[in-house]
Amino acid sequence: MSKLYKKSGVDVIKTDNLIYQALKFIKTTHNHRVLGNKLGFSAEYKVNKDVTLCSATDGVGTKAILAAELNSYKGIGQDLLAMCSNDLLCNKATPLFFLDYFACNSVIPKQYTEILKSLTKACKKINCSLIGGETAEMPSLYHGNHFDMAGFLVGLKNKQKLEHIKSGDLIIGIKSNGFHSNGYSLIRKIISDNKINLKSAKFNKKKLSDVLMKPTRLYHQLVSTSDFKKIKSLAHITGGGVIANFKRSISKKIKFSIDVGRLPDEYKFIEDNIKISKKELQDVFNCGIGMTIITNKKNYNYFIKKNHFKLIGEIE
Repeated sequence: MSKLYKKSGVDVIKTDNLIYQALKFIKTTHNHRVLGNKLGFSAEYKVNKDVTLCSATDGVGTKAILAAELNSYKGIGQDLLAMCSNDLLCNKATPLFFLDYFACNSVIPKQYTEILKSLTKACKKINCSLIGGETAEMPSLYHGNHFDMAGFLVGLKNKQKLEHIKSGDLIIGIKSNGFHSNGYSLIRKIISDNKINLKSAKFNKKKLSDVLMKPTRLYHQLVSTSDFKKIKSLAHITGGGVIANFKRSISKKIKFSIDVGRLPDEYKFIEDNIKISKKELQDVFNCGIGMTIITNKKNYNYFIKKNHFKLIGEIE
């Protein structure tokens, strides 16, 4: 757990512990159709012996605050969908439909339209229908142009043959597209503490704002349904970093080694503005890997030839 992340207001361990305590009464709502015994990346609900419905829900976190401060909304809709769809992908499910929740002080037409256009465009990229949502105006809770977003995605999973994870299996990372939508409480603290003017600041000859607002990658565009039979497990790398999220996709008994390699250029912005170890970086950010898959060695050449795929580890 990163001490810096905790200082910025995010206590991942405390929240995880609360969730596991809450599971005791949450599970009392489950019937025989709910598959699995714990809350994971997404949930499965058995329809019949061959089909399950999968669901995922998420938000964009405090990246929404940066979007409001910069009046930059063209990618935030994709962020919202990707945070849900990438979780859904971990269940090897195909997206069906999406619902969004948008909360604000008072609807600002330009802001609202740009966000929904971004979300619509993203849905089209992964053949997902945006079928509804909720818009809430709450002036006593939100101020100015600040807003929050959440989404709920439902997908379909056909019956698949399970392959057990074995020693020698490979861990392949699929590259991220920047910071995605995690770690922004710490990023915003860095900006505030260093009095960085986001509207004029540059990084690697680019606008810093463009680097920070780059939308989250949609991994359904990189992993096809035909790939599912070659994959034993997937993990969406979000808050908590590579190791913590990867562990959530495997049994506690399984041992592994992972090395994400050289950090992408954007992490120099973090390292230049705050004293932070590589381990702490990996406890907060995706560090260049937004999704991991486990596959056997015979599939190595198939995956490694794909754009954005690289070998990062092995099951011991």
